[in-house]
Amino acid sequence: MASTDINAPQTSISGLGRHAVMAALDSDDEARLNYQMAFSRHLRENVQSKNKTIYDGRVEPALKRSLGRAPKNRHEVRRAMLGDPAYQWWACMRRHQQEMGSQHKIPIIERQIDDLIDKARVDNPMLGTLHLDDEVAVPRYQSAMDMHWMPGSYHAEAQENDVFAGALYDLGGLYMGTGGKMGPYNDGPGWSVVNWLDHVRPGFKPSNVLDIGCTVGHSTLAYADAWPDAEIHGLDFSAPLLRYAHGRAESLGRSVHFWQGLAEDTKFPDNSFDLVVSSMFLHETSHKAVYNIAAEAHRVLRPGGLMLHVEQPPFAMMDSAWRQFEMDWDTHNNNEPFWGPMHDMDLADVATKGGFAPDNIEQVMAPFVVPQNDGSMHVPDKGEWFFFAAWK
Repeated sequence: MASTDINAPQTSISGLGRHAVMAALDSDDEARLNYQMAFSRHLRENVQSKNKTIYDGRVEPALKRSLGRAPKNRHEVRRAMLGDPAYQWWACMRRHQQEMGSQHKIPIIERQIDDLIDKARVDNPMLGTLHLDDEVAVPRYQSAMDMHWMPGSYHAEAQENDVFAGALYDLGGLYMGTGGKMGPYNDGPGWSVVNWLDHVRPGFKPSNVLDIGCTVGHSTLAYADAWPDAEIHGLDFSAPLLRYAHGRAESLGRSVHFWQGLAEDTKFPDNSFDLVVSSMFLHETSHKAVYNIAAEAHRVLRPGGLMLHVEQPPFAMMDSAWRQFEMDWDTHNNNEPFWGPMHDMDLADVATKGGFAPDNIEQVMAPFVVPQNDGSMHVPDKGEWFFFAAWK
């Protein structure tokens, strides 16, 4: 049973939101996943915090003596921390924990993949639609590696109508890694967008929404709930993700139209949408792609429409070289090589070159919204998303 303290991280996989397409778990599966969740929380709350103590106590003083000054950036901090045995141990354990997630979940998916394919297949959809295009090529920034050390990344297909990547991604990865901070259905980023818009533009009610890089539709379904009269579209390059996303949405009673395509070239007509949005997507693309995505969003937005990307803050908004270093771990250790470069980008330049007027660009910190098991919403005292937004 999920914790009753809405401020406390979840400690059991039982709090994960279930649906008809999700892989079934037996008691051994739950035990392994609960162990991984507890291990992740221990590393995050009880070990990672000691890295700053180590840095303040012995690494930074030695670094200052060596440099003759305080460190200027995350790169200098990283080079110093890499030589510290305690930090090496923590980093090794965190990397192991990330890989362990796939090691525990792959056998669960493998033994029931045929059943999952059948469950995800919707021969007579009642609510939304699925549009696949086998001519869509996997971008180099995705094909060059297994993102997040997820074997096969988001796009590998081993059989007809494969949904393996979607089933693997949905089975608690975000939920376990964040301690449930994105809600039972991992739709917290979407609800955070809705909450922010309710406060800054209470009259903004989109009639057509495009969620780019939607994966299995976690945040996409939040928009379907928030704006039930709107037409909601989700776009991703991966057919296995989209097949799963479509079955998932139908099983949860949400109307979403899923499309296989590229965020850089969506193929939608000009002036099609009131809102183009993404959640933790830009850092998994490339420098060139980010510029192309902004230009494409501007093209498909109607006048008065909004482009909004949910991310972590740029390094320039962080208050210390240490904080930058902590946030840059995934660049070097989690098969996310564009994480650091993306958070170094001048996003105002990205938006203006995409066609947005400088006065219509916003870069703000917005509060987390954490959906609860009973359907209510909670805004915790701590926790914020970075929003890169621009109005057309």
